[in-house]
Amino acid sequence: MIAVQDNKYAKMAHFGTSAGYKITSAALISSLLAYSIFATLLLYRYSHTPAPALRQQRPPYLPTAPDDLFDYITHVTVNCTNSLIVPGSTLSEGEDTSVSGHEGTYICLDGIPFTPDSCRIYSFGVNREDIKFETTMGKRGCRTHLVTALTEYSYAQVSKNVFLYPLELTNSSSIGAYTLDNFINLLSHMGKTIQYVKTTTKGSEWTLLRNLFTSGYEAYNHVKQIRMLLHLPLAKDENLSALDDMYRLLLGLEYHGYRLLYSRLIPGTSYVHYNMDRVVGTKYETVWLRQ
Repeated sequence: MIAVQDNKYAKMAHFGTSAGYKITSAALISSLLAYSIFATLLLYRYSHTPAPALRQQRPPYLPTAPDDLFDYITHVTVNCTNSLIVPGSTLSEGEDTSVSGHEGTYICLDGIPFTPDSCRIYSFGVNREDIKFETTMGKRGCRTHLVTALTEYSYAQVSKNVFLYPLELTNSSSIGAYTLDNFINLLSHMGKTIQYVKTTTKGSEWTLLRNLFTSGYEAYNHVKQIRMLLHLPLAKDENLSALDDMYRLLLGLEYHGYRLLYSRLIPGTSYVHYNMDRVVGTKYETVWLRQ
């Protein structure tokens, strides 16, 4: 009787163990099934979500926004104790006002020897209606060379110590077009100090920088001051690439030892940039000094 009862309880115990195993297995299967469904839905979701475009990492010397460029061309880092600002010539009646000129010119006089044999000035892309700075420096004793294609005149001496060359500054020489090295060679200024180089017309500033940085005569080691009238496009999205290129060229000045000495926003060229929340401009007079 006892044996029968033990057998009965043994069967009940076996049934309980089997039932518990079945319940545990069912729970495990349910969990795996739920996880499988969740994983499937997750994969489905991400398979139908466009992957974010990979952003190309920008080199550290390029601006992440136009703000960087405007900060760079307005942040003066060196000083001058004896400076001169020569105002531009008066506009003549009927003159094309779209051509740069008449803005006035800044120069630092520190250390300039005012003798024709040692004070050399190059002025590229000159507006022939505005050569007041050049004639002023000629009177002070600097031999000043006007290089411009915007003239019908031939090679000539314009005034005391001021000489005209009807040439265009370009990146490669041709008839009527010279590189900076061509011009240095023409005047036998190889290895000699050039006190001041100036650009005025639109585009001449960027041509000068490309010539300067690739000069076989290493002109960047001999030019003391560079005055450039910077012409910038509006800081719109479609112009960001052009602004990047301009900023990269300007940074080349710092690489070759130049620092910003003077910066001025030209009146009448300013606007408020809606994104940067600051007043910027399309034209700046900048002067860079090599120390």
